[in-house]
Amino acid sequence: MRVGIDTGGTFTDLAVLGEDGQVHIGKVPSTPDDPGRALLAGLESLGLAGRFRVGGDAGDRDKVVHGTTVALNALLTGRLGRVALVTNEGFRDLIEIGRQDRPELYALEPEKPAALVPRERRFEVPQRSWPTEPPHQVAAEHAGGVGAALGSSALVEVRAPSDAELARLRGAVAASGAESIAVCLLHSYADPSIERRIAEALAPLGLPITCSAELLPAYREHERTSTALVNAALVPVVRQYLARLARELDPRHLELLQSAGGTLGAARAADEPARILLSGPAGGVIGAGAAAREAGLGAVVTLDMGGTSTDVAFHAPGAGLAGAVDDVKVAGHPVALPTLDLYTIGCGGGSLARVDAAGVLHVGPESAGADPGPVCYGRGTEPTVTDAEVHLGHVATGGFLGGELALDVGAVARAFERLGARLGVSSTAAAEAVVDVARAGMRRALGVMTMQRGRDPRRTPLVAFGGGGGLHAAALAEAIGCEGALVPQHPGVLSAWGMAHADALADRVQTVLVPLQAWSRRARAEALQALAELAAEELVAAGHGRQALTFETSLSLRYRGQSFELPLADTDDVAARFHAAHEERYGWRLADHPIDLVHLRARAIARAGHGASAAPKTPTSAPSRLECPRPVRERSAVFRGVRATIPVFDRAALTRGSEVLGPAIIEEFTATTLVPPGTRATLTNGAHLWLTAI
Repeated sequence: MRVGIDTGGTFTDLAVLGEDGQVHIGKVPSTPDDPGRALLAGLESLGLAGRFRVGGDAGDRDKVVHGTTVALNALLTGRLGRVALVTNEGFRDLIEIGRQDRPELYALEPEKPAALVPRERRFEVPQRSWPTEPPHQVAAEHAGGVGAALGSSALVEVRAPSDAELARLRGAVAASGAESIAVCLLHSYADPSIERRIAEALAPLGLPITCSAELLPAYREHERTSTALVNAALVPVVRQYLARLARELDPRHLELLQSAGGTLGAARAADEPARILLSGPAGGVIGAGAAAREAGLGAVVTLDMGGTSTDVAFHAPGAGLAGAVDDVKVAGHPVALPTLDLYTIGCGGGSLARVDAAGVLHVGPESAGADPGPVCYGRGTEPTVTDAEVHLGHVATGGFLGGELALDVGAVARAFERLGARLGVSSTAAAEAVVDVARAGMRRALGVMTMQRGRDPRRTPLVAFGGGGGLHAAALAEAIGCEGALVPQHPGVLSAWGMAHADALADRVQTVLVPLQAWSRRARAEALQALAELAAEELVAAGHGRQALTFETSLSLRYRGQSFELPLADTDDVAARFHAAHEERYGWRLADHPIDLVHLRARAIARAGHGASAAPKTPTSAPSRLECPRPVRERSAVFRGVRATIPVFDRAALTRGSEVLGPAIIEEFTATTLVPPGTRATLTNGAHLWLTAI
């Protein structure tokens, strides 16, 4: 049994894959003060709490895969552990200097995020290492070892701190009141032992220590230092959270989802929480990719609309390691660990609608969250996107979450009367305006992940899910020119469903910085194999069988003189493929220019080994004719400014071959799908809804 649990801002979702392959789902209100309470309440609601408690009857392969926002929320709010930074003499201000870029190009008074560690807790050691030869003159014989191009064989330490200097450092860190330590030294990616010596000297303090070269053995000291600081600041927070969970839940059966889309053991997550910053959105991408495969789609753009935010991503089958990015910024802080390529906006079902002093309507990023929640839940006072859908008749007022939650329609009407008065329009027009503003933000986010990435949205179907994805899927697909939109089965818990399907991953990266032509294909293969073995050791230590592991490897390449690189799988014609990939991404190539090999990357994968999802109720072959199901009820609803009586369908009653013509509403336990006028909804393989223009 595998249980996926996604803690969101408003609801905590559960998806259970039983040994029989059947899917069971659950949804409970989140508890922002302690997200673990909602997790345990969800297990209790499904009768599984006892099974996964310490001393329970869970088997060795039974797992709870948890996607949590604990680390992300801590970083966004600044409620972090007190960190001490240890770095080279003369470099303690590097973390503030950064890249000197301007994220807000036209801001007259730009604001940089505050450094994660104040200057008084940045400590310097007199340490220097230097390469014995320039990187581009490193001989090919160094290719025999991982990172040897700038590894210990090509690096010499010209100044090392003495025992007395390390003792003074230890005393200064102890007196600073730090709760966690980050050690980040120049060139340590090439020789991690120089950071380990510092860590050993500080070990008697009993504080958690993050060594940047062990977490991220890659060059670019600003990004590596920032990543290590983020990790060190999160360790006290995440360890405390997981320790509370461990009092109720057996940690042997708990795994956390990484931002890269794979699972990580609870103990490793406690030591390296920077790897789980974007675990919730990653689960949705996994689930959306699986749904797209079942429906017969290839590359897709995904949209996950939750209670607080909307996450947009691109998913291509088989992209794997090459589809990950390592240039993510979270709350303005670079985190250079492998992450699915995601773009997030502060627009969700709970996003608050407000009118500014100039009379302009804004939606989000502030959210009603789980407490007090939207007005329709009975405690909120300010209208949200969900309230707008209720007021327009798009969301059922008496059967929300299968009848478990009664909605306060009267309070919603009064809230939109007040909003309409501020805007000078009717309450209905105000509700439509809230929806339009929210969709405009989501449309821009989809443009970032398609057109701004060099992808044609006309050839990239949309997969929309989350509690609110189905309400906007058809309209957004039409707005960006998609051929259609897929609303997966159980869309409101798809992130949890994806988590339950996630494989265990271990990623390794090593900077080499050599000309591509200096290493033969054989030399590159040997170095990648050595790196893959390191990744395999991590999964074997976590209890996965060595023979069952699979591997992915890639190279990071760039033109000589460029600052950033592109990932590609290694092949005999990798240079030609790099030229083509660069032209596709940026519109130009330098066919005669030298190419640099910057990083080697390897990933070990332990497949989840769960049972297959329940088969569709009807054969997967194409139906001979389309069937028009009968609606279960009718409801007054507004579409495109016109209020009319609209048929409502029960999604569970639809079978493959069913066709629903808009305007219509399709309801299920976790979400609602709108079928606007001029739109057709059909059921695909896997029981997913495919929305296209008539």
